[in-house]
Parts: sequence; C-alpha cells; structure tokens
Amino acid sequence: MVNQIDENKKAEKVDLGNYDAESELFNALRSDEELSGLAVGGFHNLVADKDAPFPRVVYSELNNRPTKHADDSTVRATVNFQVSIFTDSKTVMHQKPMTKAIDRIMENLDYGKYDSVPLYESDTKLYHKALRYEKNFQ
Repeated sequence: MVNQIDENKKAEKVDLGNYDAESELFNALRSDEELSGLAVGGFHNLVADKDAPFPRVVYSELNNRPTKHADDSTVRATVNFQVSIFTDSKTVMHQKPMTKAIDRIMENLDYGKYDSVPLYESDTKLYHKALRYEKNFQ
C-alpha cells in the first residue's frame, strides 16, 4: 500500500519553478482590509497607472527559479518579490502602517524579508519604500 502511495506522488509532478506566486501575492494584498484602506491608489504589477492617487503599492516578481533538484525533477523553488510603497508629501505618514501591513501579509504567506530601503525620488518628489521578500516552495 505504501509503495502505491509513493508511486502516485511521483506521478503527480508539480512545476515549482512556474508556480503562480504573483497571483497569490496580488490576491493577498488586495484582500487585506487594513492595507486596502491605506493604499487608495491601488495595487499595480511592475508599473502604476500614471493617474493613480497616493499612496499606492507596486509589486514585482524579481525571481522565480528552481533551486533544488532530485531524481530529474524540481523539489524546491525560490521566489523573490519587491513590494514598493509610493507616497507623496501629503500621504507619507501612511508609509509606516502600510509597511507593517505588508510585512504581516508576507509573513502569513511564509515569505521572509531580506531587505528594506527607504528612498526619496527627487525627480518625481515621491517617497519610495522598497521591501524585498523571499520564499522557498517545496
């Protein structure tokens, strides 16, 4: 019986390197009431709409790659995201509670934070908080 279960697991291959982590992240961000209430400019993949109000969240998948193989198949994949908070001088006070909400959401999705950089973009006069996270899927 055990051998039959093991054979069924082998037949059921999951392509971890192509797991749709992006959709998982987007759904988690937009369904969080606290963050949705703060991010009045919405959630955007790669680039925000030009006319979206502030604050807004822009997320980008930086990496989604197989990181461990066994028996000619992927047994672990690593996914990295950058989640950025953009605020202007009138909404910069929302940056800290938004950061805490995003950290909580990412932790609930089993991502670990490995970088956080506060930036000021002088050409656009925007505050940009760049948060980076990593998760290993097995």
